[in-house]
Amino acid sequence: MSGSMNKVTPERNSEETQKIGILGKISGVIIGLLEHAFYCYGKAISRAPFVFIFLCLLFTGFCAIGLTKFTTEERPFKLWTPTNSDFLKITDWKEENFPSDLRLNMAIFEADNVLEKRVILEMLRVHDVVVGTSVGDVSWERVCAKVPTLTAALFGRRKRDVGDEAYPGLQEESRFVRQTDDYEEEELDWSLILSRDGYCDFQANMEQSCLENSLLEVFGYDRRDIESLSQEQIIDDINYADVSAVFGFPLNATKFLGGIERDADGLIVKARTAMHLWFTKVNRTAIELGEYLNDGGSGSQVDLMNFNWEQEFIKNVLNETDRPGNISFYLGASSSFGTISSSNIEGDLQFLSVGFGIVFIYVVVMLGKFNLVEQRPVLSLLGLSCVGLAVGVSYGLCSAFGVPYGPVNSILPFLLLGLGIDDMFVIMQAWNNLTPQEQTKDLHERIGSALRHAGVSITVTSVTDFVAFAIGSTTVLPALRSFCLYAAIGIAAIYFFQSTYFVAWLSLDQRRLEDSRHGFLWCWKIKNWTPNECSQRDLCQTFFTEVYAKYLFKLPVKIIVIVVTAAVVAVSGWGLSNLRQEFDPIWFLPQDSYLYNFFVKQKYYYPSSGEEGTVYFGNISLLAEMPKIEELVKQLNENEYVAEVDSWYPAYKKYWEKQGISVPDPEQTEDGFLDQLSQFLHSPSGSPYRSRNFRFSSELICYEKAPPVTASSMNYKHKLLKSSQEKSKAMEDVKAIVRNANFTGYVRPWSRAYAGWETDQVIEEELYRNMGLALLVVFVVTLLLIASLPTSLMVLVCVFLTLIDVGALMHWWGLTIDTVSCIDLVLAIGLCVDYAAHVGHTFMTHTGTRDERARATVGRIGPAVLNGGFSTFLSFVFLSNSSSHVFLTFFKVFFAVCLYGLYHGLVFLPVLLSLVGPAPYPTAHALTSQPTPVFTPTEKRGAIPNHEFIEKTLDTENQPEVSLKQDLEKESVQMNGTSDSKQANLDDQLEKY
Repeated sequence: MSGSMNKVTPERNSEETQKIGILGKISGVIIGLLEHAFYCYGKAISRAPFVFIFLCLLFTGFCAIGLTKFTTEERPFKLWTPTNSDFLKITDWKEENFPSDLRLNMAIFEADNVLEKRVILEMLRVHDVVVGTSVGDVSWERVCAKVPTLTAALFGRRKRDVGDEAYPGLQEESRFVRQTDDYEEEELDWSLILSRDGYCDFQANMEQSCLENSLLEVFGYDRRDIESLSQEQIIDDINYADVSAVFGFPLNATKFLGGIERDADGLIVKARTAMHLWFTKVNRTAIELGEYLNDGGSGSQVDLMNFNWEQEFIKNVLNETDRPGNISFYLGASSSFGTISSSNIEGDLQFLSVGFGIVFIYVVVMLGKFNLVEQRPVLSLLGLSCVGLAVGVSYGLCSAFGVPYGPVNSILPFLLLGLGIDDMFVIMQAWNNLTPQEQTKDLHERIGSALRHAGVSITVTSVTDFVAFAIGSTTVLPALRSFCLYAAIGIAAIYFFQSTYFVAWLSLDQRRLEDSRHGFLWCWKIKNWTPNECSQRDLCQTFFTEVYAKYLFKLPVKIIVIVVTAAVVAVSGWGLSNLRQEFDPIWFLPQDSYLYNFFVKQKYYYPSSGEEGTVYFGNISLLAEMPKIEELVKQLNENEYVAEVDSWYPAYKKYWEKQGISVPDPEQTEDGFLDQLSQFLHSPSGSPYRSRNFRFSSELICYEKAPPVTASSMNYKHKLLKSSQEKSKAMEDVKAIVRNANFTGYVRPWSRAYAGWETDQVIEEELYRNMGLALLVVFVVTLLLIASLPTSLMVLVCVFLTLIDVGALMHWWGLTIDTVSCIDLVLAIGLCVDYAAHVGHTFMTHTGTRDERARATVGRIGPAVLNGGFSTFLSFVFLSNSSSHVFLTFFKVFFAVCLYGLYHGLVFLPVLLSLVGPAPYPTAHALTSQPTPVFTPTEKRGAIPNHEFIEKTLDTENQPEVSLKQDLEKESVQMNGTSDSKQANLDDQLEKY
C-alpha cells in the first residue's frame, strides 16, 4: 500500500492543499462529529434494538393522531391558483357578495347525425330519466331552477306540447323565418302595453317550468309529435323554429349543435353533436343552517340535498343499458371534477401496492443470499415498512397543522419508497464493505461502524432533498406548497426510520444469521449449516469490480463517454428550448373518466366559444356611474381579445328611450332610478338580467321600486385564444380597461379561466426560482459535507446536465411546464444529486492515482447506487398504466431522472474524476483490493478472519505480511482512533504465514 501512497503524493501540491485547507477543517469537524454520533448511535441501537423499535412505533402512532384533522382540497382554484392572486381575492368577494344560486349540468350527444329521429328520441329518453330521478322525496321538480313560461297561443307561436291533432290546420301553418345573427325581430313587449299592476298580475300568474335548454325545445318534449315527424320535417323545424315551444322565449337552435353541415342555401342538413343543459338551484336556507359542503367541482358551497340528487342524476344518465348503438353520451356535471378527483386518489393506491410488491422481491434478492440462513426476506419487508411509518408521520403532522392534502400528494408514497430503498441499500453496502479489521469486532461495534460509514452519505442526500422541498414550500402555488411540506417531513421521517428502525432490525437479523437460524422462520435453528458456494457470489459486485471498472477507464472508452455526453447535452439543449409552458386543470382528470372525455368533445365540437367573464360592481351608485358603465362597455367591445359584451345597461337604455326617457338623466333621483330599474328587470328585455346580474338588499317585487342594489355585474366573452401569452395579454387588457375606468367603488373583472391564466403567469418564474435555490442549496450542502470545491462543482454539473436532459425528454414526451412538472423537477434535483454525491464522496476517501481511485469508487459504491436507482424505477414503473396526469407525468419525469441520473453518476462522473479529479482528503485511506471476509455462523463474534481468507488475501496482493499488518493497523487507527485491542492475536496469526 505504500506504493499506492507514493503514486498519489505528486498530485498533492501545496496549492491544492491550501485550497481544501479551510474546507477540510470545516468538513473535518462536521464529518467527525457526524461519524462519531452515528457510531455511538449504531452501538446504542444494537444493544437495545427493541427499545428503539418501540420508540419508532410510538412516535409514528403519536404523529398519526393528527390524521383526525385530515382534510383534502379538491377545488381547482384552491390548488393551482397563486395564493396572492387577484382571482382568489375576487372569488372570495364574489362568494360573499354575489353567490351563484345556479348549478349547471351539461351533456353532449354524439352520432353520425344527431338530427335523425332515433337520436332525438334518445335525447327525450334521457330527459325522462332526469325528470324521474329522485333521492327520497327530493325530485327534479324540487331541485331545478324555475323560470316563467309564456303560452304560444298568447303570442301566436307554435308549440308542440300536445299532438298535432289538437291543432287543426297546423300542417298548413306557415313557418317563421329562422333567426340569424344579423336579423332582429321587434318582440312584442307587454310591459309597455299593459299597466304596471296589470302586467305584474299577469306575470305573477305565469306558469313556472324547470329550466332545461336543449334541441328538444323545438319539439316541446312531445314524444308523439316527434315520432310522427319525417326527417324532412325535423330538418325544417330545426332551421326555422325561432321560439321555444316550452318557454315561449326566442330560440336559436343552432347554438346547441356542433359539427354542423349546411346545404347550398345555408340551411342545416346534418350535425354531429347536440348540447343539453339542466339547471338546478342552490338552497341558500339549507346552507345558512349548515347543511352544505364545499364542492370541489364548482368551487362553491352546495346544499346536501342538491348535491345528493346530482350524484343520483350522474349515475342514472350515464347508465348505458337502454342507450342505442352508435350514439355516444358525454356528461359534465357541476360536482364531477371534485368527485372524480377524490376517486382517482383512492384508485391510485393499487399502483403503490403493485410497485411495493415488485420492489420487495428485488430488495430480497439484492440484500440476501440464496441459502436458508443468509436470505433476508423479513429484514427487507421491515425495511420497506419504514415507508409506511414515514407516510404516517408526514400525513399526521401536516394534517395536525392544517395543511390540506391535494391530488398531487398521491405520488408521495412512491417518492418515499424510492428514497427509503436508496438509504437502505447504502446502509447495507456499508455493512458489506466493512474492512477486515472491523469485521473482527463484536456485533455492536460492527453495527456502529457500518452506520458511521453510511450515516454521512445518507445525511448528505437527505439534507439536500429536505432543504430542496423546504424551499419549494415557500411557493405561492398551494398544490406545490402542500406537496413540498408533506415531502419535506416525509423525507426527514424516512431518514430517521432507516437509520433507526431498519438498523435495529438489521442487528436482530444479524444475530439470527450468526445463530444459524432460518431467514424466514427465525425460530428454526439449522444445525451444522454451511453456506453453499453459489450463494456466496455477489454478481453485481463482481460485475462492477471485475468488468465495468476494468473497461470504463480505458482511454478509448473515456473519449467515447465524453463525446456521447456532449452530443446528448447538445441535442437535449435544443429540446429544452422548445419546452413550452402551459397549464390546464382538465389535465388532472383521469383520461378515461367521463368528465375528461366531455371536455375533449366540448373543445373539439364547440371551439368558437371563448372563455366567459364577468365584471362585478360593489359599493357604487349605478345612477351616478352610468356614463362610466357606458364607456366601459364601449372599451370592452373595442378590445381585440373580447368577442362580445352582454351588459344590462344597453338594454336598459334602449327600453326607456323607446318610451321617450333619456338615459342617463342628470336630474333623475336615486328612488326614480330604482323604480325604473324594477320595471325594466321585470320586462321581457330585462328579465334575463334580473337574477343573473343583480343582488338587492331585500326581495325584488314587481309592483314596487327596487331595493338598494348591493352588487351588480355585466358579462363578456373572450375570443378563442390559443397560446398562454395571448391569454395573459387578454386578461391584463381587461383588467387595465376596468382599472382605467376609475369607478369609485369596488369593480373587478373575473373569469373562471383566469385561475389558470394567472397560474401561467407565475409558474415558470416559480419553477426557475425553486430550481435555482435548490441547486444552490445542493451545492452548499455537498460542499460542506464533501469538503472539496472541485468535486462539489462536478456533482453540480452532473445534476445540471441531468436536468437539461430531463427537460428535453419532457418536451419530446408531450409534457409542458405545469404545477406537476414543477414538483417533479424539484424532486429530480434531490434524486440525481443522490447518484452523483455518493460517487463524489467515495472518490475523495481513497488515495492513489486518479484512475485507481475512480476504479475503486465504482467498485465500492457502484452497486449501491445502481440498486438504489433501479429499485426507484421499479417502484413507479407501473404508473405508466395510470390514467392520471399526475402519475403519468411523475412516471415520465422520473424515468428520465433515473436514466440520465444513473448515466451521469455511474458513467460520466467517474470518467470525469479519473481525468481531472481533485486530490483526496488528507485522511484518505490507501486502496486495497481485499475482498470482504465471509464469516460462517459457526465463527464466534469477534473472531478474526479465518486462515483461508488471510492466505487468499496474501496470495492475491503478493505483498509481505508486515505490509498487511501495517495496513490493518492504519485502517484501525483511522476508523477508531486507536489500534484494535486484539492486534496481538492478529500478530500471532500472521506469524504462522
